[in-house]
Amino acid sequence: MGRMGQRFRIEGHAKCTLHFAGLAYAGEIENISLSGALVNLDSEVPGGVHPGCQCALTLGGTQDAYPVQYTCRVARLGGAIVGVQILELTYGETMH
Repeated sequence: MGRMGQRFRIEGHAKCTLHFAGLAYAGEIENISLSGALVNLDSEVPGGVHPGCQCALTLGGTQDAYPVQYTCRVARLGGAIVGVQILELTYGETMH
């Protein structure tokens, strides 16, 4: 676990999925904290996605394996890398 100032960040390479406008994009968490995450997608960031866009982040290979969804806002982009700010956590509800 890394420490940056007063914030804690966990380095890791867990499978995840980012959801933009109803479409799902597989990737891997580079690091995650209470306030955000850095995600490396398996492909380039979809067109039309820009800083400020809302998205959802789910961890694990399938939503059933880890029924947690983070509502996020895109903070930065670069190739297949997406930095997101976590806005809300939803647990155990049906997610689309």
